[in-house]
Amino acid sequence: MNAFAPKCPSTLQSPLVARETRRRRAAWTYAFVAGERYARLAIPTPWSNAGDDLHSALIESLAPLRQGDTVMISEKVAVLLTGRAVPIDSCRPGRLAHVLARAVRPRPGSRGLSVPEKMQFVLGEVGYPRLLVAALASAVTRPFGFAGVLYKVAGSVARDTDGGRPPYEDRVCPPLRRDDATELCAALDDLLGVGVAVVDLNDYGGSVRGVSRRALPASILLGALADNPLVQRSTSTPFGIVWPDTLSVPAASSASTPEWA
Repeated sequence: MNAFAPKCPSTLQSPLVARETRRRRAAWTYAFVAGERYARLAIPTPWSNAGDDLHSALIESLAPLRQGDTVMISEKVAVLLTGRAVPIDSCRPGRLAHVLARAVRPRPGSRGLSVPEKMQFVLGEVGYPRLLVAALASAVTRPFGFAGVLYKVAGSVARDTDGGRPPYEDRVCPPLRRDDATELCAALDDLLGVGVAVVDLNDYGGSVRGVSRRALPASILLGALADNPLVQRSTSTPFGIVWPDTLSVPAASSASTPEWA
């Protein structure tokens, strides 16, 4: 039996899947971590909605999978499709949230906590005293060229809360707790038969929220995904695959595409 036999349900094994596999081959990109090459594939999908099911979306999008794969899932989409996102209209901003939101200077292409509803949500999560201290620290240090102090002092909820902009302008997506992310990865590992990781990536860095037992280690994933291969915002690629390229291309080969189709 082929050691890399697909692990997805037999109903997905068809000529259509084979053609899709060949089409995807050209989309592989690569990264080197500690001298080893890793192949990455971002998977385009339709835009996900809050009523969609994460399990179904993965099965439909990721076939075929092979032993050695680690499936990566955008944290925002994991939150959205597991019912953890909060309707933004339930976060009614008070005066303080409006004042603090106006003082936020988000990075280009981001809104951060400049959205009053997100600021109100974070106030409720981290507490008014801590966020006020964070805002004061930011105001004092900004003239000296320090950036991101508010998020460093206020903590991960302030830094990692997402949503409030298209295509999810109607939702606030809080970060997954590491225990919840690890539990979700374990359940999806059992479903898919391969490793699973929930990742929070952007063009400025990222983190690995949780990994399953068959996934690549978080330290390897951080290096392999440092350039944010999912991109996501404009490309609708919330899922992806990472695997050690030694599984698909012999060490002496100069091939640029894994021979897995």
